[in-house]
Amino acid sequence: MQHKTCFQAVNPTLNDICNCGEQRIFGGIPLVLGGHFAQILPMIRHGTRQATVLACIRHSSIWENLQALKLTRSMHIIASNGNQGFLAFLKVMVTNPLLHGHLQLPSYIRRVSTVDQLCHQLDSQQLLTDAVNRHEALIGRAILTFPNDTVNDFNDVLVDRMPGEEYRFQAANYVEVPEDAAGAEPFAVEYLQSISLPSIQPSCLILKIGAPIILLRNLSAREGLCNGTRMRVLGIRRTCLQVAIMAGKFNSKICLLARIKLTTTDDDLRFVLQRTQFLVRLCFAMTVNKSQGQSLEQVGVDSRTSVFTHRQLYVALS
Repeated sequence: MQHKTCFQAVNPTLNDICNCGEQRIFGGIPLVLGGHFAQILPMIRHGTRQATVLACIRHSSIWENLQALKLTRSMHIIASNGNQGFLAFLKVMVTNPLLHGHLQLPSYIRRVSTVDQLCHQLDSQQLLTDAVNRHEALIGRAILTFPNDTVNDFNDVLVDRMPGEEYRFQAANYVEVPEDAAGAEPFAVEYLQSISLPSIQPSCLILKIGAPIILLRNLSAREGLCNGTRMRVLGIRRTCLQVAIMAGKFNSKICLLARIKLTTTDDDLRFVLQRTQFLVRLCFAMTVNKSQGQSLEQVGVDSRTSVFTHRQLYVALS
C-alpha cells in the first residue's frame, strides 16, 4: 500500500495540468485505486504503530472525496469447493478480534519442522533439475519469509541443490568520502562486502542457469521490467545476464540485464556506499512484503520468526 503523501502529491499536480483549481481531485480524471486494508500498510522506517496507521490513504485529506467500492468475491484464492473452508478462515482471521495475536492454523495446512524439509516440499530435486531446461518448472512457486534476514537460508540451500555450473559475482563497492574526512583511513574491502541491505544489490550474487531471480528496481514498465518481476536465468556473462520473464503479460519474454550502480540513503549507513552489481536477487524465497502483487499457486511460509507489521500473515496465506 502506498503512503498517503503519494496521492496528495499527484492530486495538485493533475489539478494544475487540467487547470481545475481545487474544485476537483486528480484533475477530474477518473481514477481507480485498488487495495485492501487487511493487507500490509505503508512501511514507515523506525515508525510506531500509530505512524503506520496515519500513513494510510484513509487519513489523507482526499479520502472524503473518494467513493469506496467493495468486491464481493475473493480473487486471492481460487473459489473452488475445496477452498471454501480456507476462504472462510481468511475472512474470520481478519474480522474476528479474538484471532488477533496468537493464531492456530487449520489442521489441513501441511507443516514441516526444518528448512530442508520445507525446501524439499516446495522445490523437490526433480523439479530443480527440470528447471534447468523447462521454463514453467518454477512458475507460481515461492517460499515466503517475514524478515529479510531469513530469505538467504532458503535461497542458498536451493541454488546449491540445483544442477549446473555455479557463477559467483562480487559487487564493486565505492565509498563517497566527504572533504572533511579525506584523510581518514579507508574502509576494509571485506567490511564493504559484508554490508547487506534490502535497498541495494547483494554483495555476492550466486547464479545458475535456470535459477529464478527477482528484479529490485523499476527499469522499464513498457518492457515488463518492474520492481518485483520474477525471471529465469537463461545465459550468464561477465557483464550481462540473459533472462526470461516468468508469468504475467510478458511471460517468456527474453531480456538482457547489465550491472547497475545503486547508492545507499542517509538512513541506511553513516556514509554513502555506491555498489555496482546486477540488479537482481535469487528468489526461490522472498519476503512477504515483496510477494504482494505476485500470482503464486504453491507457497511455503517460514514461521520460525514472528510477523512484525500489520497483516503480514494474512498476505502470506492469501
